[in-house]
Amino acid sequence: MYKCSIKKLTVILMSALIVIAMSGLSSQAFAVTKVTKPSITAGGAMVYCENTGEVVYSKNAGTRYSPYSITKLVTALLAVQNLPLDKEVTVSAKVAAIGETTMSLEPGEKVTVEQLLYGMLMLSGNDAAYALGEAVSGNMNDFVALMNKTAKNIGCTHTHFANPNGMKSSSHYTTAGDFIQITRVALSNSTIKKIAGTKVYKMKATNKNKARTFKTHMDLLTDSGSGVYAGKTGYWTQYDCSLACAYKKNGLNLYIVILADTKTQRENDLKKLIDYSVKKVDGVRVVKAGKNEGKVRIKHGVKTRIDAYTSEDAYAYLPKEGSKSLISTKTVMDDDVKAPITRGTEVGTLKIYVGDDLVNQVPLVVNEDVATGWFPSYLGISNFASVIIGLVALAVMGFFIWVVAMRASYRRKKKKIRQRKIMRMAEEEARREAERNRRDWHF
Repeated sequence: MYKCSIKKLTVILMSALIVIAMSGLSSQAFAVTKVTKPSITAGGAMVYCENTGEVVYSKNAGTRYSPYSITKLVTALLAVQNLPLDKEVTVSAKVAAIGETTMSLEPGEKVTVEQLLYGMLMLSGNDAAYALGEAVSGNMNDFVALMNKTAKNIGCTHTHFANPNGMKSSSHYTTAGDFIQITRVALSNSTIKKIAGTKVYKMKATNKNKARTFKTHMDLLTDSGSGVYAGKTGYWTQYDCSLACAYKKNGLNLYIVILADTKTQRENDLKKLIDYSVKKVDGVRVVKAGKNEGKVRIKHGVKTRIDAYTSEDAYAYLPKEGSKSLISTKTVMDDDVKAPITRGTEVGTLKIYVGDDLVNQVPLVVNEDVATGWFPSYLGISNFASVIIGLVALAVMGFFIWVVAMRASYRRKKKKIRQRKIMRMAEEEARREAERNRRDWHF
């Protein structure tokens, strides 16, 4: 019976080991997930990762399509390269007569280059595009020639422009592979990036028009969680649309071009491409959310120094041949944080570098409320430190009083001892005197 029990126990242990091994294999199998390339409606598309320098997604990248209004990114690029933003442009009658989508410019209206850029990139104003073209080159023929020369310099080999605004023409075309290069260059420009990423712009009144408010045509720009921070849409019909935009979230920087898409599917295709790219590009998690990155100084607070923590996970994306040793971080605390502050207040930044390039930034936040402190807090002393200092001061004062009292007591005791000694000496002298007198009398 004892042998039988041992045999059963052996069988049970072996079965358990097999189950554990199978579970391990199963978990490994589930851990390796294949990223499926999405199916999109667009005729041509490309996603380029600026971090790694790789094309993440491509569909018909060399096929020619009409770019439509994303052409205005080229016009914007030439405008910021050749004109000061505050230059005043007088709108010609020819420009004011441009139809379709416009910013309603009037003949003789005086507007700045900056205002035209907002009208062109936010409202997709065709009139603004022509006004900028005239301001740069003086006439459309020369400006269009400059557009094509610039595209060639950027590296576009299958692109040709016929106008500054993207109106459909047999001689106006591009490819997803070409326009991704244009998008990278245009949206890397700080002015274009700012304007193409603006949600609402208030234009001041001009000599011909009242003050106006522009709102972006890109819905994803208004969604703070989308990661899309700048871009331009193009439209001919609801069945023939385009899009060029830039995405950055958690350190991942993508440029995306979509051509020959439908209006109803364009945004959905963009989301699919972003989701695919986020999963496809391997990132290195540099720091986890909630990591203590040191202490920040709080002016006038109950506490004058408290811990700051990373608010989210942060990643760095390396070039294909890049090493993790290239990744470094730098903690920068704000030097003007004043009480009162609440839990979650941003008090600094953790900067992540790959080599010398800043690739990501993570806000640092506090995990506690800090009220305004007592008067010593204005000298950088917390309430707790004030209490300690007060107690120490009282202790020192008490010790000083005790020392003074002890010295006074010692002096009193010493005086009494001296007085007693004098009295004893006087008594002794009196006794001796009496003794001498007695002896003299007896004699």
